[in-house]
Amino acid sequence: MHYIKIKAFPHIILLLVLLINVCKSQYYIGDNRFKYFSEVFSWKQINYDFDGVLYTKDEPIQKKLDSIFFRDEIEEKFQFFKQYNNIPIGFEVYNQKVFITVPRRRYGIPSTLNVVPLETGTSPLLKPYPNTDSIDSFVSVYRPRVDSCKRLWMVDTGLIEVPNNFEQKRAPQIIIYDLETDTEILRHEIPMDVLVNGTTSGLTSITVDVLPSKCDDAYAYINDLARNGIIVFSLKQRSLWRISHQTFNFDIGATNFTVAHHVINWKDGLFSVALSDPDNDGKRTAYYHPFISTQEYSVSNEILKDQSADFAKNYKLEGVRGAFSQSGSHDFHSGSKALFYANVAQDGVMCWNTKIPLTTKTTIVVAQSHTKLVYISDLKVIKDEVWVLVDQIPVFIYSQFNITETNFYVHKAKISDLIKHTVCDK
Repeated sequence: MHYIKIKAFPHIILLLVLLINVCKSQYYIGDNRFKYFSEVFSWKQINYDFDGVLYTKDEPIQKKLDSIFFRDEIEEKFQFFKQYNNIPIGFEVYNQKVFITVPRRRYGIPSTLNVVPLETGTSPLLKPYPNTDSIDSFVSVYRPRVDSCKRLWMVDTGLIEVPNNFEQKRAPQIIIYDLETDTEILRHEIPMDVLVNGTTSGLTSITVDVLPSKCDDAYAYINDLARNGIIVFSLKQRSLWRISHQTFNFDIGATNFTVAHHVINWKDGLFSVALSDPDNDGKRTAYYHPFISTQEYSVSNEILKDQSADFAKNYKLEGVRGAFSQSGSHDFHSGSKALFYANVAQDGVMCWNTKIPLTTKTTIVVAQSHTKLVYISDLKVIKDEVWVLVDQIPVFIYSQFNITETNFYVHKAKISDLIKHTVCDK
């Protein structure tokens, strides 16, 4: 029997770590183009500005008796603002406004839908949108989206997601705001018949399918990552229906990767739907993937919009992105015809040019940072730039933030810089 000396253990561990990092970077292009990202915002902790009343430390007093704010049973007091629990998860940009969402997944989150001016300091205070009086109008919002008709769309899950104490405060709703007037133009309840077991926690993103010339005939595609489905909403018909299919399910073979040294073994299904440009008939390709998966699928938006269509006969497996390509949000760039991915498994941004077949060689990481791209929670293509929101949420879930260091970021980069001389630049 052979024995390994104790002194050798650190060297073996170091070797294993290096091998893992090499494997995780096998599709990385080598030239770290994170240098092309510029920091838009960064925060150590999230703070708020309610019409000049600043919340920069814990506030245990309940402000309104009829408020949706809730009791912290552990600390046995009402929590209006518990700073550490406020984690930004979604964002959107419209002109000089940046929307930042803080879903109510813990106690002490005063406002779930917020806005900050683009031209502000490095760590702006969040302001409730559309105004301070609206904080009870929303329960929990994840990833809002702006359409080509100058409207802000979102799903309010209606759910407060405190672990072991979920509370469905309201029915889930689709909410639309006119961004020219900052007024609500639609609030439509999502009925129980399109949910599975009444579960709303998986409604974490929305994709809007509309032509500027037909604003009243818009469709929205809402993911359900907890129950593996797409909920389709027709604005014109004011109707919703559900599509279920095995390609929305998580892939057990893609579980157990690491983020910030924490093993991720989640079972999240369908996460993101990204739309190509419309053709002359208004038809688009809808690209989609589960979060826990390395595969990319597509289907015509005509199939999604037709409640009677046979989805199973019309979807397509585009290909496999490769090991450690688990990604959340993704978005399509019209100029390059490339999809950009929030590649959480490699702390980076990944791309694939949709004009060429998807393989492990045509899907590459174009930017990577193990400090400033740790868990990209949301990603958007805005004109010719990629924007990302980074929140390091695995650290929040499995460990603890260092509140003396920067924990949350919004970055942006020119797409031409990210893909120049790569397989994505075709």
